[in-house]
Amino acid sequence: MLEAMESKTAKKIKNESNEPKWLVDKRIAAFSLFKQKPMPDFIYGLNINLNIDLNLDNIDTANLGKPIRKIINKNHDIKIFEFNEALKNNESLLKEKFMACVKATDKFTLFHQAFANNLVLVHVPKNVEVREPIELISKISSKVLFDHLIIVAEDNSRITLVEDTKSANNEEAYVSKIVEIFAGNNSKVDYGNLQMLNKKTFHFTRKIAATGKNSLVNWLDCNFGSNITLSEVTTNLNGEGATTNNHGIFFGNEIQQFDLVANSMHNSPNTVSDIFTKGALTDKGKCIYRGLVKIEKNAFGSNGYQKEDTLLLSQDAAADSIPNLEIENSDVRCTHGASIGRVDREKLFYLQSRGLNEKEATQVYVKGFFEELIQKMQIEKLRDNMHDLIDGRMK
Repeated sequence: MLEAMESKTAKKIKNESNEPKWLVDKRIAAFSLFKQKPMPDFIYGLNINLNIDLNLDNIDTANLGKPIRKIINKNHDIKIFEFNEALKNNESLLKEKFMACVKATDKFTLFHQAFANNLVLVHVPKNVEVREPIELISKISSKVLFDHLIIVAEDNSRITLVEDTKSANNEEAYVSKIVEIFAGNNSKVDYGNLQMLNKKTFHFTRKIAATGKNSLVNWLDCNFGSNITLSEVTTNLNGEGATTNNHGIFFGNEIQQFDLVANSMHNSPNTVSDIFTKGALTDKGKCIYRGLVKIEKNAFGSNGYQKEDTLLLSQDAAADSIPNLEIENSDVRCTHGASIGRVDREKLFYLQSRGLNEKEATQVYVKGFFEELIQKMQIEKLRDNMHDLIDGRMK
């Protein structure tokens, strides 16, 4: 019975699509591997685990949804294609880049590759500098959504892109999102996202970049929404002299759970990475952070930094941090650190002695906790909203 259902789904992918053969073959191959892969157990060590009750095999892919999307692009030299437009007008680039940066080896990513039905391709030609940020504003109303973004920034180009994702209702949903960034030589890509999905949504997202020589990729990953968030942000520093700033912020309340991964892969000499994540949890919120700075044998002269801080604002909130370094070359500089703590009562007392009540003092304390990261944020639109978002989460 199960084999018949699997065969029917593969047949549907093949026969009910007007997509080119290379894409259909890619989908069917991913679906076949997806069915073979077991669900992960979300256990990362002794007493380090998440409580996730989900079976991807039971998710209904018969009626995939589309977001209500608004694209704001004031830059005439930038080409932005949605899925059908990309297949019609830029198929060769789409074929080259789709799932080229993100390797589909786990069950969630294979699921995405098999059913990704919403895609935006952003192409920045050589020597073009985007003067106004591009905005992708999405409202999610469907129960199952697979969304994909590809940014191709050619040599000597500059682009800033901001995504704002919200739920249009309060219904249960499964939302899968993959972002692939290809940064050419001497290019700069600023990418930021604000995730504010409702607290009945399971959100899986992977954001991966591949860099050219002397390129710069700045990430700003802001997670405030969803019930469960599985998020990975990885930069492959493939070109000599490439740099990445991987900055993340999260704030969970009620029973929200976050599984956050941040990676910097130093594959060439003289590359630089800065991973910096800050988050707060209240009520019964929980977060597991896993970070990796990996420096390959040939990546001499590289510099990797990793720091993660979590503030617990209630007795029932919980967090675990697992930072890792893998260094194959001695001619490098690499440091890491992590902290999990509660509000400093002495500092809170000082603030109250200046006329603030306990709630006001706690708000000021939390704002101060996040301030170091907020000041590092490269994207002005998101940086300016952070204090309001933090205030809103504490009410």
